[in-house]
Amino acid sequence: MLNQLNERLKSYPSLAAALLFLITFSVFSGTFKNGFVYDDVPQVLENPFVLNPHLWKQNLTTSVWGFAGAKTNFYRPLQFLSYWLICRAAGPNPPAFHFFQLLLYAATVWLVYQLGQGLFEDELAAFTGALLWAVHPLHVEAVAWISALADAGCGFFYVLAFWLFLRAEKASNGRLLVHGLAAGAFFLALFFKEMAISFPLVVLAYWCLAAERPAADGWRNRFARWLPYLAAAVAYVAIRRAVLGFLVESRQAWKVPWKMAGAIVGLLGEHLRLFLWPAHMNLFRGFELRASLHSPWPWLTLLALVTMCWVRKREPRLSFSGAWWVVTLLPCLDVRQLSTTVVAERFSYIPSVGLCLAVSFLLLVALRKFVPGARSLPVALPALALVTILWSIQTIRAVPNWRDNDTLVNYSSKLSPNDAQLHFAKALNLQYRQGDLDAALREYELARSLDTRGSKGGGFTYYYYLGLGQIAQRKGRLEEAVDYFQKATRATRDNSQAFDALGSVYFPRGDYAKAAEYFEKAIKSNPYDVGARFYLGTCWMKLGKYRAAAEQFRTAAEIDPTYLQAYEAEARALEAAGDSAGAARARSRTPAR
Repeated sequence: MLNQLNERLKSYPSLAAALLFLITFSVFSGTFKNGFVYDDVPQVLENPFVLNPHLWKQNLTTSVWGFAGAKTNFYRPLQFLSYWLICRAAGPNPPAFHFFQLLLYAATVWLVYQLGQGLFEDELAAFTGALLWAVHPLHVEAVAWISALADAGCGFFYVLAFWLFLRAEKASNGRLLVHGLAAGAFFLALFFKEMAISFPLVVLAYWCLAAERPAADGWRNRFARWLPYLAAAVAYVAIRRAVLGFLVESRQAWKVPWKMAGAIVGLLGEHLRLFLWPAHMNLFRGFELRASLHSPWPWLTLLALVTMCWVRKREPRLSFSGAWWVVTLLPCLDVRQLSTTVVAERFSYIPSVGLCLAVSFLLLVALRKFVPGARSLPVALPALALVTILWSIQTIRAVPNWRDNDTLVNYSSKLSPNDAQLHFAKALNLQYRQGDLDAALREYELARSLDTRGSKGGGFTYYYYLGLGQIAQRKGRLEEAVDYFQKATRATRDNSQAFDALGSVYFPRGDYAKAAEYFEKAIKSNPYDVGARFYLGTCWMKLGKYRAAAEQFRTAAEIDPTYLQAYEAEARALEAAGDSAGAARARSRTPAR
């Protein structure tokens, strides 16, 4: 039966591809009903580098949160350039973003199928592995969340690069050219997400574990073929350092303390647990090292890895599939380089390729070698079919959890009631959308007490003081608000919002000189802060500095061409400066309503 299915798949490759696309789109079709959620709002709807057609180059020269004046460890220019292109084609329309992301995902599913064929030379094992990967609930976050486009884009080019690498290894002609194409795909993957840096190690793992080694193919020849990948990595590192000013934020990135080694073991166990039991998917997932090490999962993971090493001689391809999982997870095991989330489902997006292919190959091919006299395993296909159905149902049910912020927060609250990041999100919702300041204050205090990571990078501390200051300001306790805002400015170097908030305290008082001082600091922290520029221009108007005011209004309009008030404000400032012709030109630039 297995042989017959293999032959059918070989005879109808286009039908197999179409079936994978159809299943993928069917399972994830609910994403088209979802809107912008959580980080999507600032990264798309409030991002001048995405909304302004003239600021596309800034996507190449800033970090992920560079549009907000923040300097972060994440440099993902192709993610935001993709947003910019989608906005040019369809505007800030959520279904257009979801369609692009789902299309990338479906194309990656097909590439996983092709990769499995190249690795196993077994159509059915490759098809089933790709199908498992296509419907896995662990991928909902990466596919349904627009902000996870970095994972979808990186995954596509990463798998494409390795598929091309396999083709190059098996080619008799043009091998170097195909290796060059593979290195180019790897280079693009890096500019979607940093974790692609593991690719050269995956190549080495393949040569060590799975590749046949003819006598003529020594490590000197392999090193020559590895050079394009090394060159791509070096070029990326150079560009990243030039843009960010550093390679990684941690000053001791290459020193691994013993405590972090324990965290790596615990994280591996947690990622394996999520793969095998993908229930209760949650963006605000917490991680406790001590609890994780007391669970069986880290030790089961180590046992599985030892087993993979043991079966290397009998089935090297299975051993390599396990190595793929570990090697591609490596960039996500250093908690010092991560943001507030230590364990995220999207971290398993690329690693799960290896595990899905390994499960399929083990049940359909390898076990026949390990079980003497077994010609076929009639239980394997029904078992895989059952898992595929259960995972598909779980995925379909999980997709609507990403419909909007309220749905996401309410769902996550049931699963992670003690997560600090979640309570900060609830505080913001209560403060801005519901106007319940007392409840928001309680959520801020609870989030602060639950922040077990010590406010890494000042992030939680900053927003804690900023939130408390805003609540105090709305309650009329201005001196208290100023004190909180000042504390926020000292919590992190990326403090444009805190300086804006201080300016907003002094502006209504008529102390325009003091307000201008803080708005200038906000602009220094974030040159693309449109609000700060408009208010600074207004301060200069009040203080009689009309030319300086016109400059701020004009810059605000250049950053956000839809900011109609800025055009009129510039015109009034130029009129006050006696430049009637300049005022007319400013009004002529105003977009039609």
